[in-house]
Amino acid sequence: MIPRAFEVHVPLERGFVRNVLFAVELLDAVTLERISRDVRVTAEGLEGKPIVNGSGFFVWLEEDFERLRKLVIDPGRAPYVSVERAKADVKKPLTSIELMPRLEYSFPSGITGLLGSLIEQAPPRPQIPIANAEVWLQWSSLDGRHDASTVCQTDANGDFVTFIRFSPTDEALLMNENNSLTVRLRVRRDKTDLRTSSELQLPLGRIAEPSTFPKGIDALIFAWDELQP
Repeated sequence: MIPRAFEVHVPLERGFVRNVLFAVELLDAVTLERISRDVRVTAEGLEGKPIVNGSGFFVWLEEDFERLRKLVIDPGRAPYVSVERAKADVKKPLTSIELMPRLEYSFPSGITGLLGSLIEQAPPRPQIPIANAEVWLQWSSLDGRHDASTVCQTDANGDFVTFIRFSPTDEALLMNENNSLTVRLRVRRDKTDLRTSSELQLPLGRIAEPSTFPKGIDALIFAWDELQP
């Protein structure tokens, strides 16, 4: 993302003698709106605290950048997943970070996605949740399959919400009179082990829940041992 210009609103005398070390921009991954309220951003290792400027950037004033260990974003009560970024992922002058939605996030109309659960083995075997797995949707068009740009994560109970953020040029392949979208769930564990679900049909412009499907809750429970490498 191309860095955007910003102003640091600090007392005048302080602004003259100190420069900006770096800034962080937090974006809602669904709407791409900038977030600055009710969120705590910490640069572990640095002495200074961030200043939230008039444009909603979190700005650190100049000190020894080498002391930075990592960034920690604590969303508090805001409906986003907490984030950590290693020092190597912090870019000057501006680092943009998309905050992924939690289960309680209120999606605006027009967003296509699903609420689901990830478990180790299919019933009737014990349903053991898989936490901290990366999940995203792969959608179909006339020229093939495309991975969504938004990668979400399962929580401690194996539950997740994932969605597709279409670009203006994307042309999804819609099926039948209900305008459903053919998708597959992609799941990655431990950063390397990738598997894919069978195809399912999602209603376009809605976050699918168990009640969306005739099978009910079973339709959105994905067992790792049933996914394909």
